[in-house]
Amino acid sequence: MAHEVEGGRFQRMARLAGLAARTTRDLASARAKQVLTQSDSMHVGEALRPTAERMVEVLGSMKGAATKMGQFISLVDQEVFPAEARQALQRLLNQAPQRLSPAEARQVILDELGSPPDELFAQFDPEPFAAASMGQVHGATLRDGRDVVVKVQFPGVDKAIEADLRNAGAMTAALSMAGGMFDARRYYDEIAMTLRRELDYREEAKQLAEFARASAPWPEIALPEHFPEFSSSRVITLSRLRGPTLLEFANDETQSPEARFRVAEQLVISSWGPFLATGLIHADPHPGNYIVCPDGRLGVLDFGATRQLDPLFVDAYWKVLDAGMAHEHLALQPLLLGAGFELRADPVQTEEWLQALSAIVEQPTRKSFYDFGACQIAVDVRKLSQQYPAIALQSRPPEHSLMFYRALVGIAGDLRLLRAAGNFRATTADIMRRARESLATAQ
Repeated sequence: MAHEVEGGRFQRMARLAGLAARTTRDLASARAKQVLTQSDSMHVGEALRPTAERMVEVLGSMKGAATKMGQFISLVDQEVFPAEARQALQRLLNQAPQRLSPAEARQVILDELGSPPDELFAQFDPEPFAAASMGQVHGATLRDGRDVVVKVQFPGVDKAIEADLRNAGAMTAALSMAGGMFDARRYYDEIAMTLRRELDYREEAKQLAEFARASAPWPEIALPEHFPEFSSSRVITLSRLRGPTLLEFANDETQSPEARFRVAEQLVISSWGPFLATGLIHADPHPGNYIVCPDGRLGVLDFGATRQLDPLFVDAYWKVLDAGMAHEHLALQPLLLGAGFELRADPVQTEEWLQALSAIVEQPTRKSFYDFGACQIAVDVRKLSQQYPAIALQSRPPEHSLMFYRALVGIAGDLRLLRAAGNFRATTADIMRRARESLATAQ
């Protein structure tokens, strides 16, 4: 029996609470020292590296939702953690600690597929080359010579997910008792559904097939092939896409600005293309889930968290993009209400807030050049929310769109990591053109 991930609800909450307390103390100490010594952010980042390393060890060993939280922090929380500390946290993307031993991985495969890996494959690497929140990945070769990867789920990660969800559910219920604008129950249900679905690799295979159909108009996107005869609910075998991950590519200082922009374009295509054409979004866009292939394509991995969006929501975004590309004014409040948003604050102030928000997030497509290396969108959105706190709290997107906004934030973090700069307006126009052609063909 393979070693199981710790799944006790109260033990997991205690570990997270202890980590949060120590991290908060370290952050306060580092910032105070920065003010006193007038040191720069690099020195602060180095001072916080031990804090980040501790987070990697704790969140990485806990797996499940805890590891996913660390992945998210590493990409988007640029104000809290300087670059040096975030680099340590980025190991959670595909090099998380506490992996299964070769014997443990072999046992999972035997339990799931009925035979050990040395009988199923012509070659199987007992040491994984990647590990993240729910499983680890081994290289292998099929009997016919094809190069594949075998993802093996950590035993007990399902119990860990359920423990985290129960803890989150208790907090959600407490907030909801406050009523009105603090009611977060429906968003909790959306997150819970997504996490539970990620546990079943058969569902991931179905979502891969859906994403392949949705991304057909964009041949510059590469997807793996699924091998159902070597897959189950806790083991999945896919063709191997070779090349550096997006994280490795972004950290390679020899990459030219032109190469960075080319990859950035493909990244935007992989997100917005399928969404505009079919309403399907890849909702786990961390840089460990992309491969920069030698043939010039961008490989997309891990389809456990794709999400189909409501047609009214997709149509609303089409209208927003059309107006933005034409530099036309668009009344946002009635459009969003029709798409399922709840906007409970004063209508005049809400429209004012929405227009200001739109002006911030549409910056990359409003000009012929935008530099994501100097992007301040997340910071500006946070400041705007602080200016309109009541309106922000009383404005709620439909629950099914939660994964869409998770994807949007993640892609922005990836583009910032790439330090990509170029004409994203032209990229968006081309995506919209091909999506329209695909929609016309489908009709």
